[in-house]
Amino acid sequence: MPLADYHEQFAAVYDLLYARRDVTGEARFAVELLGLAGTMHGSRHVLDFGCGTGSHALAFGEMGVNVTGFDRSEAMIAQARAKTPALESAKVSFASGSLASFCAQLDGRRFDGAVSFFNVLNCIETPGEMVEHLRLLHSRLMPGGRMLIDVWNGAAVFVDEPRPAVKHFAVQGQPDCETVRITTPTLDRIQQCCTLHYRILNLDRRTGNFTEFESVHKLRFLTPVQYRHLFELAGLEIVDEFPKTRPKTPVAEHDWYISYLVRRSA
Repeated sequence: MPLADYHEQFAAVYDLLYARRDVTGEARFAVELLGLAGTMHGSRHVLDFGCGTGSHALAFGEMGVNVTGFDRSEAMIAQARAKTPALESAKVSFASGSLASFCAQLDGRRFDGAVSFFNVLNCIETPGEMVEHLRLLHSRLMPGGRMLIDVWNGAAVFVDEPRPAVKHFAVQGQPDCETVRITTPTLDRIQQCCTLHYRILNLDRRTGNFTEFESVHKLRFLTPVQYRHLFELAGLEIVDEFPKTRPKTPVAEHDWYISYLVRRSA
């Protein structure tokens, strides 16, 4: 995905588009799966890879977990820092740029666990680059450290192809304003890629004015067999593969979103 698509305009509406997600619930769920529940949270440090505007990172911070949110988009990280309360700043930090540069700057420091929500792995251009990113994440985990990764299920994409969609989002505190997202997907079965063409309209019914912009997001989807191979190449052991939010449940072809709980061997 070109970084230009993640500039200020998309970052500015990001929280509105995903306001319905149970961010706090997802963070608690992750803490359980990462094996951090019931531990001394203050001494544990989690990496949020592809953190966007930092909502999950802030949820971890509110739970008492130290967290570093990383995203390659400077615009997303600027939004994350802007909404970080002063009281949370001691536990929550953010970084942007390339993952390789970020890992090099850690100077040997490692994380007790890591998460990657929003199908971030699918936004990486090629399977080879996915492996490179996973190896870097592997290198930054403590021995035995776990990572929770959400991805698209390629089998479900083939069975139930993505369709055009229109969604309306009310702007909190501004009853006359609305944001509309028009999504037009293009599927390439051979390359296993789905290109999502977004058209975003910000409407003000009181004045009749509106603004609009377009954003193109390219996602490469893999099948469970292919994901397993990537994790093996990266040296990560699979603890569980399951439909999102349903651990210990076999993945079926209609499960669009699946999660992997992996760990670095001791």
